[in-house]
Amino acid sequence: MGIRSFLSLEHTSRNELREILDLARAHEEGSVEGTLTGKTVCLAFFESSTRTAVSFELAARRCGADVISLSDKGSAISKGESLVDTVVTLDSLGADAIVLRHPAAGSASLASRHTAAPVVNAGDGCGQHPTQALLDLYALSKALGGFDELSGRRVAIIGDVLHSRVARSVIPAFTKAGMEISLVAPRTLLPRDAGAWGLPVLPSVDEAIDRGAEVLYTLRLQRERMTGARIPSVGEYARFYGVARRHLRGGALVMHPGPVNRGVEIEGDVVLDAASLVPNQVAAGVPVRSAVLTVATGAAQRVAA
Repeated sequence: MGIRSFLSLEHTSRNELREILDLARAHEEGSVEGTLTGKTVCLAFFESSTRTAVSFELAARRCGADVISLSDKGSAISKGESLVDTVVTLDSLGADAIVLRHPAAGSASLASRHTAAPVVNAGDGCGQHPTQALLDLYALSKALGGFDELSGRRVAIIGDVLHSRVARSVIPAFTKAGMEISLVAPRTLLPRDAGAWGLPVLPSVDEAIDRGAEVLYTLRLQRERMTGARIPSVGEYARFYGVARRHLRGGALVMHPGPVNRGVEIEGDVVLDAASLVPNQVAAGVPVRSAVLTVATGAAQRVAA
């Protein structure tokens, strides 16, 4: 594939998705190693993160890379330096890949225009989160018996779609994998351009189950990003859009990108139920992000050779 940035999955083909997941499996099985030996990966996280930051660091180190970590409090950004100047600095210092999380949508795309190094978008505000969608596909394909088993599966994406970068990456990724998607959300938590996706909008999780949803992908209610009253109350929201144990009776699987607001998006006793893939999603982060870094730096060609 050559050196490339991972800014979104909108232009990634089904075959490319499969190749990345196959490489992730090779990383998980230990059949490839040292793919980033001699490389320097910079983790520039200017927004809070646990799962994404830790899994990227583990991925880079297990692939043999040298890792540099930056945050807003530990960099010149706290002194007023712009994102562009920070990226130019990292480029000048020889970073071989920059993993960027930033609160502003479009920041990863902006950064990629000011460095020769590939930029991996680790979440840009309400924009995109491509590696989350990839690890979701990986975890789900393992649970269902393989990538080809995803085709035709019915998935409901539930909750705060408006503020979710995860939804904006998961929808194109799941679509290219052949999955049938519906949205379950109040109209106040849907983006104005949601109609462009051409997806049905359902009024409750119960309705999604009645329509045959096999996967319930719940999104975090991002109250910190909300302006004005988007929902009547958290209790009212949970009543219609929270996943409860009764929703699992038909064998539906539950997913969530984390962190989970227990009792809001998912009932507390369901988060770690056998039907929940939440722990599987977290575990998928290291092999999938190992694969992404390997592809981004062009090392995947050496692995294939």
